[in-house]
Amino acid sequence: MVDLRRPRPWTITVSGEAGRWTQDLTPRHAELLYALARHRDGRTAAELAVDLFGDATRTVTVRAEMSRMRRTLAGVLTHRPYRFAESVDVRLRCPSDPADLLPGSTAPLVLGARRGRGTVP
Repeated sequence: MVDLRRPRPWTITVSGEAGRWTQDLTPRHAELLYALARHRDGRTAAELAVDLFGDATRTVTVRAEMSRMRRTLAGVLTHRPYRFAESVDVRLRCPSDPADLLPGSTAPLVLGARRGRGTVP
């Protein structure tokens, strides 16, 4: 479960055969997981760069952050394209008021969601 309901901390909780654990998310990782939860078919580095920065050329930054997250979330995230693994049941928890989503974020995808463009799964 990706929990973005509170102003901070944002968390991801993973449950499975090995148990259950929760990890706090950095603002950038919260944005990336939000983007992946919104686009379950996956996103290329260029698509994520547009989602987060409005600039498809920022792929180096996206790849570096995804690499960091994939080390921590092995088995949860995959790549080519970046996405949640097929076996993962993703639950995205967002604030009841879209205007409260990821305060401080300037990611175009988040700004659009705050303005009510698109629906959250």
